Amino acid sequence: MKVSLGSLILWLGCYAVHVESAKTTRTELTFLARRARLATALPDQKGQVFIGIKSAPKSEYRSRRDHLRSSGCLKSIKDAGFSYAFVMGVPMSSGHDLTGHDQGGRDTPEERKNEEALLKEIEEHGDILMLSMRDQYADLTDKLIGVFDFGVHHTNAQYIMEVDDDKCVVPSVLKEIIDNHRNSNKKSELWAGAYLFNGKEYESMKGPTGITAPYFSGNGCMLSRNLARTLVEDDRDHTVLSGIYGTTADDANLGKWVKFAQEKHHIEVDFKQNVAMLRNP
Repeated sequence: MKVSLGSLILWLGCYAVHVESAKTTRTELTFLARRARLATALPDQKGQVFIGIKSAPKSEYRSRRDHLRSSGCLKSIKDAGFSYAFVMGVPMSSGHDLTGHDQGGRDTPEERKNEEALLKEIEEHGDILMLSMRDQYADLTDKLIGVFDFGVHHTNAQYIMEVDDDKCVVPSVLKEIIDNHRNSNKKSELWAGAYLFNGKEYESMKGPTGITAPYFSGNGCMLSRNLARTLVEDDRDHTVLSGIYGTTADDANLGKWVKFAQEKHHIEVDFKQNVAMLRNP
């Protein structure tokens, strides 16, 4: 049987596509399995609100997560039909320099210990979303992006919230804020938080270019889905490259993102301050 060179090339091309598709499928299945497992903490990903609880991998933060689990705070979130996940990055020890080209470098003993503890905690509770970034103060803005990324791309929530792990969300107040916004018949996006700054209170809020913008305190705020989507999709490059105009303060950076979206896309944003949306657990 003779096979022409053209037929052989076509067959090899189809085989390559098939192999690559198989790889993609396996990758997708792995991700879907991970997402399904996390869904044990997200009982209803079609819920009205997804809440990313910003935590940290160091051992002292475990007590905060356990307190939220045992205090009834997380139960009230589930009972309201909301979904949540503790969000954190990979453990990082103080003084661990990652700037060099250290081929074959290893995590520190402390980092590995914390990583092993996290794996056990994930096995036990299944309510942690790990981000592929080192967890350090300078990268809080990346963690915030991770919260919005997951909320937009992996849940169907109409509102996405970020909150610190030393606060408890009050679902009834969130529902009231949402209902009032919807009943107002406004076409604006919603941004709600406990404490609103005008962005000019402190010189450090300006950043290197002097840009200021109103923002809610980073201990907790909620965005409508389309506003969050605009920040992590339409304006993603501007959002990720926040060092040009921002600081290490993730909450102030969020204000600058929203201001940029307002100016670029002519988006109207309804700012709602309500201190009652958060309480101590």
